[in-house]
Amino acid sequence: MKKLILITLIFAAFSSCSTSTMESDAQKACELIAETAELMPEVIQLGLKSSFGDEESKKEAYKKLSKVKSKMESMALELAIINKKYDEEEFQAYLSDNCETVKNLKEMGEAFSDSLENN
Repeated sequence: MKKLILITLIFAAFSSCSTSTMESDAQKACELIAETAELMPEVIQLGLKSSFGDEESKKEAYKKLSKVKSKMESMALELAIINKKYDEEEFQAYLSDNCETVKNLKEMGEAFSDSLENN
């Protein structure tokens, strides 16, 4: 099933290569990044649930976690396909200027880095 999804994503990405622009690809990348960021709390929660509690709860949480991770892997593949079409620095700069999620993640990363340096 995973292979079928990956093949479908790859085919869709290559079939749209000729008509896509950096702007539309950046918009899609931004959507993927935002969706991934939204899934992270669920991944953490399911990871904890799959480690603690009764066996049935652990199994159920692990099953859900596997589905979410699979979805995130396919989104990461789609994002990698988009990224390969452009110069990395240029595309990252474009995303930084035009994607609110990237701006927010960058600010959070810098704040975290600063807090580590100050302690």
